[in-house]
Amino acid sequence: MDNIWSPRQALSVQQWAEANLYLSERVSSSAGAYSTLLTPYVREPLENFKDDHTRTMVLCWGAQTAKTTTILAGLAYRLDVNPVPAMWVMPNENLARSFSEYRWQPMVSDCPALAKHKPANADKFKIMEQHFDRMSLWFFGSNSPANLASRSVGLLICDETDKFAEASSREAGAIQLAEARTRTYPLSLTIQTSTPTTEFGYIWQAFLRGDQRYYHVPCPHCNEFQVLTWPNVKWDKEAKGEDGTWDNERVRATAYYECPKCKGRITDGQKTKMLRLGKWKPANPNPEPNVKSYSLSGIYSPWETFGKLAVKFLNDKKSLVGLQDFVNSVLAQPWVENPEESTDKVEGSGYRMGEVWAEADRRIISADIQEAKGFHMWVVVRAWKLDGTSRLEWCGRLETWDALRVMQLDWKVDDKMVFVDSGDQTRDVYYQACKFGWTCLLGSDSHLFAHVTPTSRINRPYSALQWGDPLSGTGRVAQAEGLSKKRCPVIRWSNPTIKDILTALKNKRMGSWLIPLDTPEEWHKHINSEIKKPKYNPISGRTKLVWHRIHKDNHLRDCECMNLVGAMLLGCMPVPNEDSSEMKQVGDEYKSQELTEA
Repeated sequence: MDNIWSPRQALSVQQWAEANLYLSERVSSSAGAYSTLLTPYVREPLENFKDDHTRTMVLCWGAQTAKTTTILAGLAYRLDVNPVPAMWVMPNENLARSFSEYRWQPMVSDCPALAKHKPANADKFKIMEQHFDRMSLWFFGSNSPANLASRSVGLLICDETDKFAEASSREAGAIQLAEARTRTYPLSLTIQTSTPTTEFGYIWQAFLRGDQRYYHVPCPHCNEFQVLTWPNVKWDKEAKGEDGTWDNERVRATAYYECPKCKGRITDGQKTKMLRLGKWKPANPNPEPNVKSYSLSGIYSPWETFGKLAVKFLNDKKSLVGLQDFVNSVLAQPWVENPEESTDKVEGSGYRMGEVWAEADRRIISADIQEAKGFHMWVVVRAWKLDGTSRLEWCGRLETWDALRVMQLDWKVDDKMVFVDSGDQTRDVYYQACKFGWTCLLGSDSHLFAHVTPTSRINRPYSALQWGDPLSGTGRVAQAEGLSKKRCPVIRWSNPTIKDILTALKNKRMGSWLIPLDTPEEWHKHINSEIKKPKYNPISGRTKLVWHRIHKDNHLRDCECMNLVGAMLLGCMPVPNEDSSEMKQVGDEYKSQELTEA
């Protein structure tokens, strides 16, 4: 008979997890007993769930690094060995509900060490609220401030913090509200995780406040311990064809990691042994007390090869948003922008204003409508090729709608390729658009817009197609007689995202965006009228870069932004976050012969 008074075996969190946890096919593509053999870098973070000296743990990790599974294992350990009331917060309630139902609850049911703590009363084991025999667990969305402020917990998990709801004039930020609920527990533990966004994003700032630990691994050739970084991932440069496109299969087959010290080639097979010999080393000599922060790139992932990542990088860098996503989600690094770079003057190319580019596949006119000091408009005519190369052919100011129509006819621009700003004089703009078959664009502060297809939900920097009625609510039915169409197409576009992409084009980070040698000084003044500046939110404690106008006139800049939106709709520019397996619903309508109301 076992001695019931004997002390319970003191297992490490890793030992307990590997002895008790089972990952079924329902929750993992690698079903079976939980193991840290392939991901030895999770062992130290796991032990923080047991360490009374760690008050906050920050995981700024890339995709496919077992971050979520590690947190699940730590939560499971606390449920069985050291229970305290716990709260898991995700960006919104739908994500929290789905995560609890399809990731956490199956783990509890599949593991006897956890299942024995489930309540007999099913009403106490719900998706969002679970009362075990010795602890309670709640799942919340960050957009539910009342819920976040209603529970006291000893374990708080904030997952994907950079997507959390912002603070408002009436409520503090979600993280601040949640952290306030841990103050009654002197040995509370807060876990903060996310892929980073910008250098001012919450998770990166939290990482900087901690001891900034990086995982160092030894080179198999010279034994030099190092942090794996993207510039050292190499591949055969001959895989690039004369047309500038890359042979993805050749890139995937030839990619390797180069040791920065001995220049030795490190293969994917060697990476596995390097991970087992690796160790975490703090880089911040003066961290906040009891805050451990960990940064881990997706390069370390045992499920990602150097070749697979190289192909993803080459595909993602075709667009600014794609490149930023690679930096954030794969490299686990913040997207760093230079607020002053947008003021650099663009150099002209070898042609003159007014010259027609015969090789162009599309020609787009964009017009920014103004009412101040008398009606007028600023106009840009830009020619595009389907590979994203473009030339500014004309820019300037027009005084009447008829002048814009004459310019369209002179430049032989299709009706649907004339994009007019409808933010000012909206009804009049709608009327002219219906009269001539033009398209209306409306700027928005939203970063992306959701497009729902039969098989997926895709985010893009422009909205789904809408329709504007110039006579709605006016009672001027008789005026409809002169209109070729009763309603005009209206599309909203993202000011912050499109301006970021325009800046990248202007600064030659993507594509070939050209202007004439004799481009008017007015164009340069308008194009450099805005820069990004840090904006601090005292309620949430966050700082982010936002576009800030430094000169009054920015109209030609807005014209170039709208022209860029038109190029995306017409297939001349890659669409950020576009799923290649789905057609661009709005763009397809623009590339068809006619725009018809849905």
